[in-house]
Amino acid sequence: MADSTSTPKTRRPRKTSDFPLYVHKASGFWCKTVGSKRHYFEKVANDPDGKKSLDAWLDNRDNYLAGRNPVKADAIRVKNLCNDWLTLKTNKLNAGELAKRSFDEYKSTTDFVIEQLGKDRAADDIGPNDFAKMRTALAEHWGVNRVTKHISQIRSLFKHAWESGLLEKPAKFGPGFAKPAAKVMRQHRIAKGQQDFTADEIRSLLRLAKPNLRAMILLGVQGGFGNTDVAELPLSAVDLDGGWVDYPRAKTATHRRVPLWPETVEAIREVLAIRPKLESPYLFVSSRGNDYTDAGRSGYRIGGIFVKTSRPAGIADKGFYCLRRTFQTVGEIARDLVAVQAIMGHINSERDMSARYRQRVDDERLKAVTDCVRQWLLPIPKAGEVAQ
Repeated sequence: MADSTSTPKTRRPRKTSDFPLYVHKASGFWCKTVGSKRHYFEKVANDPDGKKSLDAWLDNRDNYLAGRNPVKADAIRVKNLCNDWLTLKTNKLNAGELAKRSFDEYKSTTDFVIEQLGKDRAADDIGPNDFAKMRTALAEHWGVNRVTKHISQIRSLFKHAWESGLLEKPAKFGPGFAKPAAKVMRQHRIAKGQQDFTADEIRSLLRLAKPNLRAMILLGVQGGFGNTDVAELPLSAVDLDGGWVDYPRAKTATHRRVPLWPETVEAIREVLAIRPKLESPYLFVSSRGNDYTDAGRSGYRIGGIFVKTSRPAGIADKGFYCLRRTFQTVGEIARDLVAVQAIMGHINSERDMSARYRQRVDDERLKAVTDCVRQWLLPIPKAGEVAQ
């Protein structure tokens, strides 16, 4: 009689969709064939139930299916590069050196890289063909401006990995990962058409706009305020008695001093009259008590409410930000580019020594620019005025 205490033999699992391995009888190893190539894992004698071999297959399945070598356990992976880069950006965000909107763009870039390459892909195994495929994927999803931005950020990601010692050598991007050519960028801008408003279009918008949006439009056309500028305009920065907005622009941390038209002052007073009594630091708050920023504090919601007015006005191809372009274009008629740039909060080049030495721009120069734009727009419709 057999000893009842003996250990029964472990039954080998059969090849199924959940267990795609088989035993190579000649060698006694667990195997998986991909195409015409056979990949060997643990010896059956050491791994009778195939669990270690299955784990090894699953850990590198994407690499095997793509014809790449398996990733070593201690290899630096794509997720390590992305996490390290985002940690750097997070530290800058917390230190106030990076805007939340910029951080969100960097996060979007790392999400794209992981989606395209796989988070467990060996970072040093990525070459020109991989970057070329990413370039194609970018072009399929987005326009030339966003493609250009993503390419710059991906290059920055891999440059950081090399300079931080995560990669032993610089990444080889290859010729297929180039930014769109300058000619393509110009053609793209031409295809979009003129991106500034006519005076008639702005007057139509002002007639239809509700109080908050009316004041936003006036700030856009008379001071070059963009979406984020109006969404994050501090209540404390507005001096209605003196007729000025005076504060550092959040996006660029550049000081901004903007003279206000009488019509803009009147529009802001109307906003304050209906503004909910809240502790919000922002001037513009909806009737429900919400400000106009999103979770990333980017001002995207301004575009949504603007469309509800621009479409009835017969303007379907221009967004709120085009008011900023309009101010730049019309304001230059005053022949004082320095004053225009000061009002818009532009960042001056570090090579511009005049800008570095200039401590301020005289108020009369600023008013001359905004008066020039006002003269172009006159007559400015009153709130609720019906077009004749």
